[in-house]
Amino acid sequence: MDTGGKGFTAQPTAAEEAATRLRPFSMMQSLAITARLWRNRQIASPRFRSFLARLPLLRMIGNRKANKLFRLTTGFVHTQILSACIHLGIFEALDGKALSTTALATQCGVSADTLGQLLAQAERLDLVIHGAPDLWMLSDTGTVLAVDRGLREMIRHHDMLYRDIADAGAFWRGDRGQGELHRYWAYVRRGDLAAIENAAVAPYSALMRESQAMLADCILASHDFGQYRSVLDIGGGEGAFLCALAERHRSTELALFDLPAVTELAGRHLDGRGLTARCRLHPGDFATDVIPTGHDCVTLVRILCDHDDDRVLTILRNLHRHLEPGTRLIIAEAMAGDSEGAKLAAIYFTTYFAAMGSGRCRTASEIAGLLARSGFRNFEAVTSVNPLLVGLVIATR
Repeated sequence: MDTGGKGFTAQPTAAEEAATRLRPFSMMQSLAITARLWRNRQIASPRFRSFLARLPLLRMIGNRKANKLFRLTTGFVHTQILSACIHLGIFEALDGKALSTTALATQCGVSADTLGQLLAQAERLDLVIHGAPDLWMLSDTGTVLAVDRGLREMIRHHDMLYRDIADAGAFWRGDRGQGELHRYWAYVRRGDLAAIENAAVAPYSALMRESQAMLADCILASHDFGQYRSVLDIGGGEGAFLCALAERHRSTELALFDLPAVTELAGRHLDGRGLTARCRLHPGDFATDVIPTGHDCVTLVRILCDHDDDRVLTILRNLHRHLEPGTRLIIAEAMAGDSEGAKLAAIYFTTYFAAMGSGRCRTASEIAGLLARSGFRNFEAVTSVNPLLVGLVIATR
């Protein structure tokens, strides 16, 4: 608040006085709270901000914070520019090419004037660059988007998420009914999971298959799976992770466990990759059914994050009940944490799971706690080569 022209000091507020008396906090914590409240009061003062603007170094810091705030307020505009480029096929059209606005507009089926405006916006977001006047090429980011079909499919998929959270107030108050994402992920609705038909699982199974390539590469670069004789992927979908593992470790035996409708789709995908003879398929519900034994490594890739704690405990206890002593269990999914990538993952997935109506983004220590409550031991948290994509927690049965 404004200090009324009496410098930058003001009497402590009631909240600040209360902070110094909060017995649950240590003295250092109480001092930190008091200092932060004082700092916030100064920043809220127009007089103080005017003072900062007159000092070059402090003005630079202030401008950087203002830019950060503006990015937050305009973030949805950024996502819609990206989404438009995806839906119009701009990245595929420019893959390995340099095209004029007119040539690109012809390929994308829009007017040159309209596309020119969009390309200018995309350039500001570093998605495309000018190779020469009126000659467009892909930036580094645009190149990744051009070659990664799974990433493009996830961006298309976000249209559902945006519709689900369009009324932000109602969404975070919990005043909305079940949205599109809840209906999309068939297993969230529970019921008799074994009775779910192909038509219900095919869309999300295909999305997971397409989007898992980068994730699988990250997992395999972060842990040596060559030490295992046999790997069972629980909830393995159509087998995208096992296919990537098979290419890296050609002598490792493979197995996949998922719902009957999903394993049927996995059989087709694995057959197309020439892995039918090498990979055994086990249909069932991993929360209730018998888990196949004979594997020295079991993986849960992007599984626990989809479920609330009580469901996770049910899954882990069922695994502990059936796995052989000494079996290594590897949890691989996006995890909350202190790194920039982990914070970004937590922001995104916390919102996504809220829209989905199930699951949450956990820290490695929270996952270890759930594993301990389920009977597992010897926990190890592994920071992956890209914490934004995935973190690993390894335990022993």
